[in-house]
Amino acid sequence: MTIKAVGFDVDGTLYPNSAMYIQSAWFALRHLRRVHAYSRVRREMRRQRPIDDLRVLERELLAGRLGIPERDAARFIDEVIHDGWESILDRVQPFPGVHECVEALRAAGLRVGVSSDFPVARKLGRLGFDGLFDCALWSEESGYLKPNPEPFIALSECLQAEPSQVVYVGNSYDYDIVGAKNVGMTAVHLARRPVAGGTADYTTRSFDDLCAWILDRIG
Repeated sequence: MTIKAVGFDVDGTLYPNSAMYIQSAWFALRHLRRVHAYSRVRREMRRQRPIDDLRVLERELLAGRLGIPERDAARFIDEVIHDGWESILDRVQPFPGVHECVEALRAAGLRVGVSSDFPVARKLGRLGFDGLFDCALWSEESGYLKPNPEPFIALSECLQAEPSQVVYVGNSYDYDIVGAKNVGMTAVHLARRPVAGGTADYTTRSFDDLCAWILDRIG
């Protein structure tokens, strides 16, 4: 296995989802019906192919589910889901060892990037990761959400590596690990224990262990 690059999911991978849920409880309660509808729309979008315009589809589906005009659905997505939820990250800390791991990977000559199903640039800044990654992609820019192949292919292209030369790290087995393996990437599942019968190449909750595992394979 030749490793040239490492890609990371963001939400639940670079910082704990549990911390986000605690900080956002009040936020979710304020928008409970719409947040629930939005979650169902996103699940539906992951299964739908082909898609002409992902953002148009998203607001159409949400508007239909809530019985509101599309302009109101678009405003809710931009102002509440993207901007409002993102601001909560000011009170969330990354997992221990993220900075050190990424810096060690880069020092070893690997390109390092992130790919998220939500807007990512300002999120990295809020988490203190400005300038840490070579690539930062929002899955919607590829036209599809994970686990579709397009976000993973786009990331490998940005990292200037073939998918088979990329290690992808994520916390969601169904979206991150399945999607990465389907395009030929090596997949690391950030989880407490391996999924029974799963296809992840490695499972860990420690960024120290993750970094050592990758560096052992490029030496």
